[in-house]
Amino acid sequence: MDPVAELFPRSGEIAAAMMARCAAEIPAYRLLPATVLEGDLVANAAAVFELFLTTVAEDRRPTSDELSLPIAWGAERARDGLPLEAVLKVYPLAASVAWELVDGDRAVLGARMLDFLGEVMPRVAEAYLRERDDLDWEHREDRQNLAASLLAGRPVRRRELAESYDVVVFHLPAQPASAGSRAATDLFRAVRSDLDTQPGVLVTFKGDGGVLLVPAGVAADAVAARVDEICGRRCTAAAAHAETRSDIPAAHSEAVEILALAENLRRPARLYRLADLAIEYQLAQPGPAREALALVLAPLEDHPHLIDALRAFVTSDYNRGEAATALNIHRNTLTYRLGRIQLITGYDATRPADARHLAAAMTAYDIVRQNG
Repeated sequence: MDPVAELFPRSGEIAAAMMARCAAEIPAYRLLPATVLEGDLVANAAAVFELFLTTVAEDRRPTSDELSLPIAWGAERARDGLPLEAVLKVYPLAASVAWELVDGDRAVLGARMLDFLGEVMPRVAEAYLRERDDLDWEHREDRQNLAASLLAGRPVRRRELAESYDVVVFHLPAQPASAGSRAATDLFRAVRSDLDTQPGVLVTFKGDGGVLLVPAGVAADAVAARVDEICGRRCTAAAAHAETRSDIPAAHSEAVEILALAENLRRPARLYRLADLAIEYQLAQPGPAREALALVLAPLEDHPHLIDALRAFVTSDYNRGEAATALNIHRNTLTYRLGRIQLITGYDATRPADARHLAAAMTAYDIVRQNG
C-alpha cells in the first residue's frame, strides 16, 4: 500500500503520538499546560506532518508560503519560554515516531523526511532567534528556572529572592471546543506575560495548571485575582505558606492537595487555603470515621435526585430558596425531597445538629466516591 495514502488519515493519531513522545523525552515541554501540549501543539504537528506527506505525494519541495506557518509556530515556542535546543529536538524526535508507525516501504519516506527536516529546522531556528531578540527572554528563562529550583528544594542563593513565599497553584479554565485549538495557548501566554510583570512573583506551569511563588509582602489573593481577570472568570486555586525557602516543596504539596480537594468536592471557583477546607481536609484522610460518615448516604445511592437536593441545600448554606433555584425546582419540591432524605437516612437536614452531620457525610461520601 502507498505509505502516503495510508498515513494521511492517521495524521491526527500520529501527531498525538509525536507530542506524547516529546513530552516524555524533552523536560521543557512538560512545563507547558496539558491543554496546550495536547491541543494546539498536536494540531500544529498534524499540519506539519500533512504538509510533509503532501510534498512526498507531489514529489516536490515545500514552498516558502507553505513553510511560513510551521516556522511561525516554532518561533512561538520562544514566547512560551522554551530553550532553542528543546524546540529543535522536537523535529527529529517526531520524525522517528512517524518512522516507527510507517508500514511497508520506507525508503522514499526516509529520504524525503531528511530533506524536509533540512528545509524546516534552520528556518525555525532563525525565526526563533529573531523572536527571542524581541523578548526579555533571558529574564523569563531565569525566572522560570528559579521557580523550578525552589519547587524542587534545590538551594538557591540570589539576593533578589524573598525568604518566605505563598505557593499558589491554579488551573486555567477549560476552553470551549468552539474557541479552537489556539484558545488555550493564547490564554496561557496572556497569563504568563502578565505575571512576568509582577515584581518578585515567579511563575511556572505544570501539566494543566500554573504555580506561582508570591513573595512575602505581596498579596497572593491580588495576584490570583489578576489571573481571574485575564481568564474572564474565576479560577479554582489554592495557596499554602512557606515560612522559609526550604519549606516551598512542602507548601507546594499542601496547595496541590487543597486544590484537588476543592475541585473533587465541586466547590465554587475561588482561592482556597487549608483553613477554608480544614474539616474537608481532615475527612479526606482514610479512616473508620470517614467510612462511617460516607455510609450515612449509602441508602440514597439509588436516589441521585435526593443526593443532588442535599448537596444544593448544603452548598446554599441551608437556604431553601437558593437551593431550589439552583436545582430549577419549586421550593415545595425541595421540601418534599428533604423529607424523603430524613425518612431514608434518619437525619433531618433542617435541624442544625443533623444538618452538620449530613454536611460531613456528604463530604465523606464525595471523597470516597472520588477515590474509588
